[in-house]
Amino acid sequence: MTSRQRLLTAIRCQEPDRVPVHVWGVPAWNQEWVESRDPSYRPVIEAVAEHGDYLEIWGVPAGPLLTQGTDWQAVEEQEVDVDWTDRVSVLDTPRGPLRSVYRLSRRGLPGMQQEYPVKTPEEVEKALSLPYVPPRPDCARFFEMERQIGERGLVMVGLLNPIYLVQLLLGSERLALWSVERRDLILLLLETFTQRMEDLVRYLLTQGVGPVFHLTGAELAVPPLHSPADFRAFLVDFEPRFLRPVQEAGGLWHVHCHGSVRRVLDGFLALGINCLHPVEAPPTGDTPLAEAKQKLRGRICIDGNIQYDDLWRLPEDRFRALVREVLAIAAPGGGFILDVTASPYEPALSAQAARNYVALVEKGARWGY
Repeated sequence: MTSRQRLLTAIRCQEPDRVPVHVWGVPAWNQEWVESRDPSYRPVIEAVAEHGDYLEIWGVPAGPLLTQGTDWQAVEEQEVDVDWTDRVSVLDTPRGPLRSVYRLSRRGLPGMQQEYPVKTPEEVEKALSLPYVPPRPDCARFFEMERQIGERGLVMVGLLNPIYLVQLLLGSERLALWSVERRDLILLLLETFTQRMEDLVRYLLTQGVGPVFHLTGAELAVPPLHSPADFRAFLVDFEPRFLRPVQEAGGLWHVHCHGSVRRVLDGFLALGINCLHPVEAPPTGDTPLAEAKQKLRGRICIDGNIQYDDLWRLPEDRFRALVREVLAIAAPGGGFILDVTASPYEPALSAQAARNYVALVEKGARWGY
């Protein structure tokens, strides 16, 4: 099988010639990305290029709030200290501006949102006062990525879940509080974004992209931040309206969801998604792989579940044993992609992490038959 055939077979919960091996966040096909990496990445890039299966995402450019013709404007940078700078951005609306503050590192560290745009019910009205212009993004980049990757993998159409769009406005803390105190506003925003998402998905289908669509953001509605009842109310009651057009067209849904998913697996089954990443075992998540495989077998493909931290901390012999164990549990019967839970974000890899990455790819491809 080609990598494309292998991945599609696994996502359809069938058994390919061998388990696909994908390394999240290592697009070895992308020369610009490759040239930007520290030399410590070289052995990993070479292993992925030789043995890996590419599962990449084209992020759909749809604009803030899924409406076209508006964008955040950076208006000021405020020095915090020698290491950090706050970037202040504004989104103009007919009812006044929304203000967002993001903290940037001067030392290459991850940044963090300091102030979310919506802090009061009145600011929800501001956000929804923006005129809705259905986004009609240019899909040329999707087809260019497909051309570059060819049969070495799949390009997924990347979308943000409506609950994620709500969180981007409110932040996780306010989202949790308002799920009790102002649930009406949460549901209003979800209804708005679901309507817009359905329109966007139907447009994308007319452009011929797919067949795999990727959805990010379900983790904003799983325990402990929200209950299984909230997961159903915020996802299962809304998502079918934009999942269904893809499903009816013969397309597939790949869903990314970190965290504790054990008590919401029934919700994912009800949605009819095709693949779930990364299905994290304790202690990072709460879902033992064997239990997940038993519950999801033949219905949802598991894409996972090698913890990123294990790549850095486990000695090589223990890491290889972990790869064998994961394959022994999840590979039988198909419906499994060997993968990492997260992308590498360090400027340089340690020698141990690089060796474990290489072992994941080389041994995964060899032992996955």
